[in-house]
Amino acid sequence: MRIWITAAFGIAAIGSIDFISGVEVRVFPLYYAPISLVAWHAGRSAALVAATLSAIAWLVSNSLAGLQFSHAGFWIANTLVQATSFATVGVLIATLRTALMRERGLSRTDALTSLLNSRSFYEEATSILELCRRKRHPVTLAYIDLDNFKAVNDTLGHQAGDELLRSVGKLLRASTRPSDLCARLGGDEFVLLLAEVEAREAASALERLRSQLSDTMTLHAWPVTGSIGAVTFIIIPEDLEAMVSAADAQMYAAKGEGKNRLQLEIVGGDGK
Repeated sequence: MRIWITAAFGIAAIGSIDFISGVEVRVFPLYYAPISLVAWHAGRSAALVAATLSAIAWLVSNSLAGLQFSHAGFWIANTLVQATSFATVGVLIATLRTALMRERGLSRTDALTSLLNSRSFYEEATSILELCRRKRHPVTLAYIDLDNFKAVNDTLGHQAGDELLRSVGKLLRASTRPSDLCARLGGDEFVLLLAEVEAREAASALERLRSQLSDTMTLHAWPVTGSIGAVTFIIIPEDLEAMVSAADAQMYAAKGEGKNRLQLEIVGGDGK
């Protein structure tokens, strides 16, 4: 709404300037400013509306200022040309922003699973952890490794392996809250950050995830399970890399206990 108010005020102000300056001074390029503002923030359809309003403002202001043509048809033709020019610029700017947002999204997500990539995970996790430190809320970090994943690539091919990873990404997105972070660190390794989650709640959620992961693999006849290592931090360390390493160590402990299981540790408070 603020964008529309600003744009409407801008179009009205430019129309007033267009009227005051008279027919000999051409100020119509100024209309591109509010059109561009709307196009950037509200998209193509909004840009077309702003372009239409700008064309109307140009028509009214110049008509009142005394601009004359030899035939009424020239008014229609010139207004259409102005409107087309305004609309073209608006659509181009909206398209540019869409492309930039798409590229930004691709640079932050894993192309195969659509989860966050490693760099984005570390960036976003840092902000979440800082907030949890201030509020003194616990967090749980979980590290997931797919057991026997290499066997799928070796026996069924990399296409099957990619399909498996996409299924895991879909499962992780469906099984977590919007406030949780899910990322693929690489290969068959994934990480979850569960903010403001106690150990008991985290254990229940992660065990349910492990079970769902096992069911998904069985459904597709993939000989794969998941080992999950997790750490609930009552007092959150400053070093995120150390937190990931701690969860990774628990994941290896789960593998050492026979794979396809959850290993969770509590750090701080009544834990270590």
